[in-house]
Amino acid sequence: MNHALTRRFPIRDHHLNIYFHPDCLLHEGPDGHPERPARFQAILDGCLALPTNTPVSFVIPRPATFDELLRVHGKHYLQRLEEATHHQSTFMSPDNYLCPESFDAFRAAAGCAIATADSLVKGTPSFALTRPPGHHAGRDTAEGFCFVNHIALVIETLRQAHSDANFLVVDFDIHHGNGIDQIYQRDSSVFYFSIHGDPQHIYPNTGFPDERGKDTGHGYTRNMTVDEGTSGDEWLKIFRTTLAEVAGSFRYDYLLVGAGLDAHEEDPFSLMQL
Repeated sequence: MNHALTRRFPIRDHHLNIYFHPDCLLHEGPDGHPERPARFQAILDGCLALPTNTPVSFVIPRPATFDELLRVHGKHYLQRLEEATHHQSTFMSPDNYLCPESFDAFRAAAGCAIATADSLVKGTPSFALTRPPGHHAGRDTAEGFCFVNHIALVIETLRQAHSDANFLVVDFDIHHGNGIDQIYQRDSSVFYFSIHGDPQHIYPNTGFPDERGKDTGHGYTRNMTVDEGTSGDEWLKIFRTTLAEVAGSFRYDYLLVGAGLDAHEEDPFSLMQL
């Protein structure tokens, strides 16, 4: 599959690999929905405007297979989801719209996550440019625009090559990544660090500071909440202090970042001031 980005920024040694797939544009919903193809297209257009000497390589990986999605999600859930794309307009939540091509988009985004994991095994830093997003998706639940949990898919793919690996997951977003949190809340090999808005007022109303994981995973979750209107300087202070403390005390093999950009001061909802 050819694309202007792969021609402008071909694969080269010592570059950051950015995995993306044009099929992520196939997931289309109602007019005016905030999670729409234009989001993804705007990013692609912005990347095309980068100087050609930018040390990045854009790569289109193969879509994930159904069996690969089973590394994270239940078979019954995935079967219901795939079937729903043929005759339903939403799935499990009014926010989670569907169209006939949605499952192709889900597999394309998941393929980017798997390619990222494969790249990390080889020691190459990588970024998965995925759409729709994933951090609200649970093992058997879809919500918050999310259907497949990409961070979890990276973790479970890496475990196939490195079964005893430890993972530090840093998730920054206005919204708490409840899907990642729920999947790994009992897992002491995954430390989940999230910075997000006050759950008393912001969806999904989870991720309070006293939520620290469960059973053998207790103490391996750190939820940092910030008030509405908090500046970027304050977010960075949390990274430089609390996150630095976590990274110094938890021995991890892989650092995974869930990058949510909705805290930017120009975001339409303008809840934060980054």
